[in-house]
Amino acid sequence: MKDGVVLKANFFIPQYMKTFKCIGPNCIDTCCAGWDINIDENTFNKYENVKGKLKELITGKYLKNSESDDSFNYGFMKITEDSKCPFLNKNLLCEIHGKCGEENLSITCRRYPRVFNIIDNIYEKSGLPSCEEICSKAFLNKEKMEFIEIEEEFDEDSIEIRRVIDSEAFIDSDNLIQYFWDIRVISINIMQNRNFSIEERLSILKAFYKNLESLKNEENFYAIEDLLEQITENPSNITEFIDSSTIVPLSITNNFFKIILDGNLLNKIIGTRLKILLSDLNKDKNLLNNIHKYDLKSLDTYFNQYSYIFENYLVNQIFKDIIPFNTGEDLNQSIDKLINTYKLIKSYLILWNISSQNEISEKNIIYVIQALSKDLEHNKVFKDILTHNL
Repeated sequence: MKDGVVLKANFFIPQYMKTFKCIGPNCIDTCCAGWDINIDENTFNKYENVKGKLKELITGKYLKNSESDDSFNYGFMKITEDSKCPFLNKNLLCEIHGKCGEENLSITCRRYPRVFNIIDNIYEKSGLPSCEEICSKAFLNKEKMEFIEIEEEFDEDSIEIRRVIDSEAFIDSDNLIQYFWDIRVISINIMQNRNFSIEERLSILKAFYKNLESLKNEENFYAIEDLLEQITENPSNITEFIDSSTIVPLSITNNFFKIILDGNLLNKIIGTRLKILLSDLNKDKNLLNNIHKYDLKSLDTYFNQYSYIFENYLVNQIFKDIIPFNTGEDLNQSIDKLINTYKLIKSYLILWNISSQNEISEKNIIYVIQALSKDLEHNKVFKDILTHNL
């Protein structure tokens, strides 16, 4: 396909993406700080051969990535000493975009915070929670997150497809991905079942995946199909169809608090807002030792009051990351990462409340989700934490 050719296609999206727009200088954070900014091969070659104003602007500010064969990571911006993109001006606006046009941005810059997948030849688009505007649009709605199909024009060369799944190719195989749509719909229904707490929903979801894995290992695909059919027909009674012994209550152990308050972690943080939060927490040297003095159960009132925020966040993660098929065929590893992510968010909020009496509010929950997501998405330290049994 030639560069610049505009296509039309149907996109399956969470409804909030229909109205999402970057708010630029009005944003509380900048997406151009703290991260390595990749340059795709087409944009890199354009930068190498361009002349005029763009050439003057970019010269000496980007490099070829000699350690990657990925066309999307062909080069990268030379980040400044204060960990910002060299093209970010004093008004927190992009100089390339402002002076030379959006068409001269790399794919990374053009698509953020959008995530694109293709499922059974259908394009999907969702948003990353490291963007504060996505958090506000997606998570503060007290209604359940809905999904719609819309027609959009797009330039295929300007988007990066994160994952491609063809579930029909696995029909009659021993791979659970052949049941992708049933599993996805049931997963979202579980997370939106407000008869249970967020912790109970995650426990039920984990038990559901464990049951599927167990039946798969027994090669009992008739039982899998029967289980999926029963839950689909009676979604509100899901606990009747799952082995109750596999529903294990969730709890936050001291390990999470220890990880957060580890002084070495602060030095490895990428995002400015999370670094500020961690610095404040680390000022109280007795915080970890004093946690047991607090009645943490008393905070459940606030977590329950704002459960719709966590619900929407988790549903968005399930949709965006193709959970539970984002870690190969290991469904348990996928749900464990999601659970650990939720526990980290909740642990930060608990510590923040204890250390500075900051209330657990919509504003502070969104702050923690957005600030933590910048590192969850890009920082290997957190990727390692999420895969550990905590």
